Amino acid sequence: MVFVFPAFDEPAAVGRGCSWTAGFESYDQRNDDVYYVVALHQDAREVDRFVVQVSLHWAGDDWTGPDFLERLTRELHAVAATGRTNTTYRGYGR
Repeated sequence: MVFVFPAFDEPAAVGRGCSWTAGFESYDQRNDDVYYVVALHQDAREVDRFVVQVSLHWAGDDWTGPDFLERLTRELHAVAATGRTNTTYRGYGR
C-alpha cells in the first residue's frame, strides 16, 4: 500500500473570517520534511498562498493512524495562523 499525504480541502478557521486550506507539495525523504502549499482565505476568498514546511521527525514509521493526521494538522495550523511561510523553499518548479 502506498501512502498518500492528505489534502486539507475543508477550510480551517484561524479567526476573524480567516481560514486556511492546504495541498501536498512534496516530501524530502532525506531530511524527513513535508511541504504543503497553504492558501489563506478571508471570508471565503483566497487572499494569499505560501509554502509551509513540517518536519516529520516525530512521526515514526506509521503515518496511517489518526495521531499522524492530528499532529500534521496542528503543525500546519500553527504556521498558517501566522500568515507567512516558515521556509525558504518556494515549491518544486517555481
